[in-house]
Amino acid sequence: MKKRILSVTALATAAVMTFSGCSFFQQENTNAMGSYDFEAMKLVQLEKPVEGQDVAIIDTDCGTITAVLYTEYAPKTIENFKNRVKEGFYEGKSFFAIETGIYAITGASNEEGTEGITDDGNYIKNECSVDLWPFKGALMGYSGKAGYSDSRFFFSGALEITQENINELKGYTHEETSKQVIPDELINAFTTQGSVPGFAASYTVFGQVINGFDALDEILWTASDINNKKPVKDIKIKKITLDTYSEGKFTLEEPTADKFLTKEEIDKLEEQLNSNNSSAKVKLEDYKGQKLDDVKKKLDELGIKTEVYKINDDNVAADCVIRTEPAAGSEVQKNSTIKVYVSLGAKTQ
Repeated sequence: MKKRILSVTALATAAVMTFSGCSFFQQENTNAMGSYDFEAMKLVQLEKPVEGQDVAIIDTDCGTITAVLYTEYAPKTIENFKNRVKEGFYEGKSFFAIETGIYAITGASNEEGTEGITDDGNYIKNECSVDLWPFKGALMGYSGKAGYSDSRFFFSGALEITQENINELKGYTHEETSKQVIPDELINAFTTQGSVPGFAASYTVFGQVINGFDALDEILWTASDINNKKPVKDIKIKKITLDTYSEGKFTLEEPTADKFLTKEEIDKLEEQLNSNNSSAKVKLEDYKGQKLDDVKKKLDELGIKTEVYKINDDNVAADCVIRTEPAAGSEVQKNSTIKVYVSLGAKTQ
């Protein structure tokens, strides 16, 4: 049976695509939903955790959040997460980007949020599943490369789901049979649990909050800069502890599905973003020969993120910039990411 290949669902267009001009989610989308067998779908996040299931206890400045982990669905993502927890990597890590009510990202290895780490230095390919969805409180893998993650992850918030959104979701059909593709069970869960459906099948869901939704809401509803999404107050992870689930050990909470970003709030934010983006381009200067730290500071002030690549160069001193991509003189959008090539010094013979 041939299925229409589904990209990001239209429901979250206002929250993800419309925000792309200044959102951390502006990367090219790699959506796996077209490969899903919805007839075999099992919404495991709506089920009670099982005895012995992995648990992460995340102590933050706003309180403690407890989440179950789905190791059987995302083994590589969770292995990297657990290894970072065991080495204390997440202790003191800030939430470096917050889109009010929609997402809160943490786990970067630098202050700008542009870098993360893995065991072997390579990105982890997405481990998406038809059984796991971006309900409120979902833990989802993140990186600067579409379709992959690293040590960075985010909590999903929730959007208002209107009848128009529901009708649009119901409108996805098989090309040959015209049968509705997205089951009513899932659409109903988007509404009752709270969700950002636009994240579906584009980021690995590897956990689900079961306790601490008040703390999560405090994080999600922290105001942030409209351009770079940096929260107005610094919120840190104090510590993450690994545990396993057992009956009576953890109190199970229902998600605060009644706290979501309304359509009016989304429309207002979209209007602000469009206004800002109309003149939100900056011209790159020639940074060749300048110290990397100095260049990163300049670019940060301009609202430009960086990905750093270090290579040997006979003509540029170590730790100094060789070139950028796009090149000097190019105009780039604020909050976009550019590549900065930095010298390791001359190659030794």
